[in-house]
Amino acid sequence: MAKITSKNHIFNTKLLFRKKYINYDNIMDTNISIKSILMKKSLIIIFFFTCLFGEQKYNYIGNAGFITGGNLLSIFKEGRVALKTWVEELIKEDNGKVIVNFYEENGTMYEDLKRKKLDMIVVDAPFFFKNREDIYKNAKDFWSLDIGKEKYSTYYLIGNKQKNLKGFKDLNNKTLVMRKNDDLGTIWLDKNSYEKNKKGANKLLKNIYYESKESSVILRVFFGKSDYAVVKKSVWDTMFELNPSIKNKVEIIEKSKVGQIDSIGFFSKDCDPKIVDAVFRIKENINNNKDFKKISKMLNYTTIYRITEDDYKDLIIYYNNYYALKEKYN
Repeated sequence: MAKITSKNHIFNTKLLFRKKYINYDNIMDTNISIKSILMKKSLIIIFFFTCLFGEQKYNYIGNAGFITGGNLLSIFKEGRVALKTWVEELIKEDNGKVIVNFYEENGTMYEDLKRKKLDMIVVDAPFFFKNREDIYKNAKDFWSLDIGKEKYSTYYLIGNKQKNLKGFKDLNNKTLVMRKNDDLGTIWLDKNSYEKNKKGANKLLKNIYYESKESSVILRVFFGKSDYAVVKKSVWDTMFELNPSIKNKVEIIEKSKVGQIDSIGFFSKDCDPKIVDAVFRIKENINNNKDFKKISKMLNYTTIYRITEDDYKDLIIYYNNYYALKEKYN
């Protein structure tokens, strides 16, 4: 499974907000490919946390933590540029202050929340479910967000039609491709391989290839360069809409049964309740600002929403089973 690098270096970025650097034409002209869905999620989250300080007039100084890679924050250069531009425009009338801290490890970031160095963090879902009980002791007000119409992601195992593939029970000596740093997809692949084969997928597959662009994942199977691919339903749907002929050579073999959440945000138990309330008020106030409207339209943003254990009880079972299988067969 793809691992988060063990470096503990933290990149601290102070957000300085000057409207004169904004050029919406440049933003709208940016090539928003399928891979940008995760980038959009991360930037919306940072937008929520930072724009709330525009109302506080230095009543609050907040610290937020985000992961530089993995499921949430795009590692691509254009993502960083978009983030800087976004924040400057959204906070142009800001009279408060927020410091965004970028981390390379979920664990290091979470420890800083426990040490009261951070007010809010957003962690990858696998980390959350593995450390859920301890997080409950140190955090409050859990939340996530969705892009478009979906709160939960569905994964597909697709394959080249000409090769008569049988799915997870037929991984031995085959090749597979997936998006780089897709931890959720990797866990889904391994969980099913443990259940069907009593081995992790990497011990059966001849090669696992990684692509930065999710569209390239599907095209690799289409052109016969890989037997299988793990992709999100949203990616498959978009590619099929652009090129219906894909189904002539590529088929859906398996579908995930449990909807996935990419990441989960939460606040320190000591975080000022006014900051928490301000975050959840953002969705009510967004239509009152023309700049926010432009960004929401560009992102196809739907909502930020609170989550409780009832919302992810199936995922608790899913991850508990996965970690038990991993321990048993590794």
